[in-house]
Amino acid sequence: MNNKQGALLTPNEFTLTLVSSMLGVGILYIPNGLIKYAKQDAWISCIVGAVYPLYMLVIAKYLSSKFPEENLLDLSKRCFGKFFGNIFNILFVSFFIFVLSSEISGFSNAFKTYVVNFLNTYKIISVTLLAVIYIAYKGIKPLARVNVIIFYLTLILMFIPSGSLINGTILNIMPVFETSIVKILQASRETAFFYTGFEVVFFIYPLLEQKQKLLKYGMTSIIFLMFLYVWTVFLTIYYLGIEISPKYLWPVLGLTDSINIPVVNSFRFIFMSLWALIILKCMSTYCYSTIQGISQILTKVSKDKIALVLYPIIAVLALAYGNTVERKEVTGKLIPIYVLFNLFFITITAFAVKMKRGDVNEKK
Repeated sequence: MNNKQGALLTPNEFTLTLVSSMLGVGILYIPNGLIKYAKQDAWISCIVGAVYPLYMLVIAKYLSSKFPEENLLDLSKRCFGKFFGNIFNILFVSFFIFVLSSEISGFSNAFKTYVVNFLNTYKIISVTLLAVIYIAYKGIKPLARVNVIIFYLTLILMFIPSGSLINGTILNIMPVFETSIVKILQASRETAFFYTGFEVVFFIYPLLEQKQKLLKYGMTSIIFLMFLYVWTVFLTIYYLGIEISPKYLWPVLGLTDSINIPVVNSFRFIFMSLWALIILKCMSTYCYSTIQGISQILTKVSKDKIALVLYPIIAVLALAYGNTVERKEVTGKLIPIYVLFNLFFITITAFAVKMKRGDVNEKK
């Protein structure tokens, strides 16, 4: 696996890699889980939910200020010893295995429905996973460049559904600000799944060229995603309403119905085909983190072998999720557990680092 130590990330590459880590297949159905609690004010919960990646960023900044050349897995072994540190690391890496397999499963379900319904799920997963592992195998620098290039496609696609403003109605988002704080908080808890993936920052912050500006670049990525989620949920409610949106498995794709191009039978097909590239870079970022994490645990095993063994494991897991409804049930149970563990892990590591001697500040 080509991941040279000198391949540092530019601010742009770092920021857009973090954006990619949070922008996956979940955006296609993000409104439904939030509407259940916050109704017309569901878009507000996207703002509150951003507290989760923001906390991650603050901890990453602190760890970077103490040990700028060591990532979270290195610090875990430094602070808790090799045995207990690797136990924490295994659990942390298993989170990326989970989100990677879940994303591939969700992508295959949506892609099969709207683009290639003549292919079975196994073939879609096999080909997709092959592309994902290949991109991740090339290393962080090529992956970051892919994230930068495809980001411009993201900008285009995020404004296309805005055409629904013409056919929607302001009555669908009324009344505003009448949902209780408790309901908003319950809905924001649902956004944890859509903001997960930001944990990638704990792998890549040692590779940032300007580490002193980590907080700035991380905040940029969070604010962009927060705006995108708020806009997406708002548009869905504005166009479909809180009664119709939950009837769709992927309500955001319903926004494409408002776009009529005379020579195109189904703009939804084109939209989903282009969106596949965005989801692909998200999955590749998870795959890179998985391979990188396993290589730090199994130090004597090459990354090439890890990538080779990982392929059938992820494929089997992705197939095991089943259809869209079954997948959502599984992720709904596992995500809260992983979110709590991730918060616990990075928090105690930060405390342990605070107590640990030998950081760069003491050496100075």
